[in-house]
Formats: sequence, C-alpha cells, structure tokens
Amino acid sequence: MNFVTDMSEEEYQREAYYRRELPVPPDVKAEQEKVNSSDAIVFLYPVFWTDAPAKLVGWLDRVWTYGFAYGDNRTMKQLEKGLVLCTAGNTLEYFQRTGLGQAMERVFLDDRLSDRVKHKELIIFEATSRELPDRERNRERHLTLAFQTGARL
Repeated sequence: MNFVTDMSEEEYQREAYYRRELPVPPDVKAEQEKVNSSDAIVFLYPVFWTDAPAKLVGWLDRVWTYGFAYGDNRTMKQLEKGLVLCTAGNTLEYFQRTGLGQAMERVFLDDRLSDRVKHKELIIFEATSRELPDRERNRERHLTLAFQTGARL
C-alpha cells in the first residue's frame, strides 16, 4: 500500500486541537472508505514491547481521525466484527501472570476498537520466537484458534 504512517504537522494540528476545518489527506480518506465499506476488520501483527508495531499504530493515528472514528458527528460506521491476532515470543502464562495480556486487550479492544466494533476479540499466538522448540507445533493450534474465533464472532 505504501501508506505513510507518520502524521504531518497539519494532521497533528487537526487531531490535537480538533480543528476539523483542516483537511483529511486523500490517502487517509481512501483508508477510511475501505473501513466503511467493510463489515469486519482484522489486525495481524507481531507484538513489540506489548504493543503493535509503530507502522500499525501510525495507521491508526492517521486513519482514526477526529470526525471519523471519534468526536462530534462521527462518520465511521460500526463494524460487526473485529479480530486482533498477534504473534508473541512469550507464553500466555507470562502474559497472564504479568497482566500484560489484559493491558493489550484494554488498549486494542477497549480503546482502539471500542464501540467502533460490535464483536471483537484479541488472540495472542504465544511462543512464536524462532528459538523455541514448540514454535512449529503451535502453528496448527494457532490457526485453528483464529479460524474458530473468527467463525464464532
């Protein structure tokens, strides 16, 4: 797509100060049209420091604009389904024990997707680091879980 994920100064002014008179760039409008022409959205990414990679966060920063995804007179339609799939080197036990799994859910499901999506779920594909022996064995389980969750949503 070659979508530029860095905000311009004008975009920052629009978002930080709710200046709706400043235009939404054409590339952002194109992404917003894709969202509004969909019934579901899937985010698939590797976990970096308990968050999505900067490129995805930048996409959200630019596409979830004031007036589209939040604020007065929102134009983003509510999507039926949202599925967040992330690969992580650590185990689910680690994410549960540390509370980081719940933090990831709070940020992505409760903040980024919020009421923008009716039915949503985050799945962590655990233990995907190259050095872990269970990595290959987990692949089938991860794919089955993603398929079953998508069908259930």
